[in-house]
Amino acid sequence: MGISVEIPEFVAPPKDRTPLAPLLRPGGWIFVLLLVWLYHSILYRLAVQWWKDPNFSHGFFVPAFALFVLWQDRYRIRSIKPAPSWWGLPIILFSLVMLALGDLGVELFTARSSFLFLLAGLIILFRGWPLFRAVLFPWAFSFLMIPLPAIIMQRFTFPLQLFASKLATQCLRLASIPVLREGNLIELPHITLEVAVACSGIRSLVSLLTLAIIYGYLMENRNRVRVALAVSAVPIAVLANVFRIFATGVLAERWDPDKAMGFFHEFQGWLIFVVALILLFALHRLIDLIWKPSPAGKPTPRDTETSPPPPQNPLRAPNSRARFAVAALFMLAAATLLQARSQEVLPPRQPLSSLPMQIDSWTGTDEPIPQDTLEILGNGEFLQRVYVSANTQEQSVDLFIAYYPTQKFGDTLHSPLNCLYGAGYTPIRRELVQLSFPQGAFPVNRLVIVKGVERSLVLYWFQAHGRVLASEYSAKYYLIADSIRLHRSDGALVRLMTPMLPGESPDDAQVRMMKLGSQFLPLLDNSIPR
Repeated sequence: MGISVEIPEFVAPPKDRTPLAPLLRPGGWIFVLLLVWLYHSILYRLAVQWWKDPNFSHGFFVPAFALFVLWQDRYRIRSIKPAPSWWGLPIILFSLVMLALGDLGVELFTARSSFLFLLAGLIILFRGWPLFRAVLFPWAFSFLMIPLPAIIMQRFTFPLQLFASKLATQCLRLASIPVLREGNLIELPHITLEVAVACSGIRSLVSLLTLAIIYGYLMENRNRVRVALAVSAVPIAVLANVFRIFATGVLAERWDPDKAMGFFHEFQGWLIFVVALILLFALHRLIDLIWKPSPAGKPTPRDTETSPPPPQNPLRAPNSRARFAVAALFMLAAATLLQARSQEVLPPRQPLSSLPMQIDSWTGTDEPIPQDTLEILGNGEFLQRVYVSANTQEQSVDLFIAYYPTQKFGDTLHSPLNCLYGAGYTPIRRELVQLSFPQGAFPVNRLVIVKGVERSLVLYWFQAHGRVLASEYSAKYYLIADSIRLHRSDGALVRLMTPMLPGESPDDAQVRMMKLGSQFLPLLDNSIPR
């Protein structure tokens, strides 16, 4: 009796095993090339910002995790029957308008976000809403890789700096360490700590929020728990950062002030971030103890052994040629428009240093700007000058001007309130006033700020293209409008500051300061072109 052995027949794996396979066909390659043409410089600058700005270094992990989720769900995605929808076309048009406004109007967040909206429009146009719903989570998660606009980030960063400095000050007092706080400066007997932007908590907050979402997706199937973990990342990051500032102060006072700086300070940052991750994990365990997950609620490995159904090419679906032609035509038109208007106008001007050092009885002295401040300000031209009058009864006037020849690459104007807080000043009065000159009147911001017992008066405004504005939001609007209309994105911030005499009113201090300002301001047109 012979023994027969049945050898299983070899079955070749199905082709097009990934949902991206249609992009490898000729029609798909056209869209890839158009996307590269439209977004290569935008995405390149985004990656450079991830690399250089530690506040957004988590950006590298966001697209990597989004692609991982798509790969993990590839068979489920492939099983969805294409249902192309013309509703994708309005989304494509909307994204291209966003791109044009963002690129021509130097608003990076809008231009970068348009990339994700364009991908959504293409998915809906060629595959339909069912597929877009299937990839909604990784698509929405990808927005975390795009830094918020600077004008919004500053609204979060500096309140966080003040909150962290206040809470850390209270903790140091509880530890019996003498401490005085002025703005975001914490003065200890042996060292002064500055709660800088990096210490505001925004870096660990954004990074921990990103990791909390990733952790919740991988380790939890209950959506309410996932949301709770993501929300908890905010207080955990803030409190962990407060503890970092407190530990720095204790190290400086109880051990050695040098140990609070340099390597030890940076190492504390990494250590506190690890502690925050541990707290996030502990919170998840606590939730499981209070609200025990059902067996169905536990994460289960995805079935990666089941072969997907035969692939379907969305570019061969009914009316696909019309969809392809219309979408490609709009993308090509947008790319051509942006290419034709890519050059900016840089009007001739004199450098800020050419502004006169001697104005009537006032003599100016330039002061160096610290390197860390220059890194925050970005690529521009800056002048920090103190004018002193020969009349000893007059107080000095501090002049600061920040001029950006272009704001197209992210370096932009921002309110000096942020810098004043950073220098330890606290505004106690803020109002809008009119400055009158023979050439006309314009609105400026007037602040009364205090530092200890010292009071100072500050006037500041934004100036560009012959226009003077007090509001940074109005300055942003005209920046976008002028960039589209005039091909110019240059602009300047001008700030005047003087110490106030005892008992002196803001009006009297302004009259005294404008003895210099009324002679100086007409000269600005040479360095801040109209």
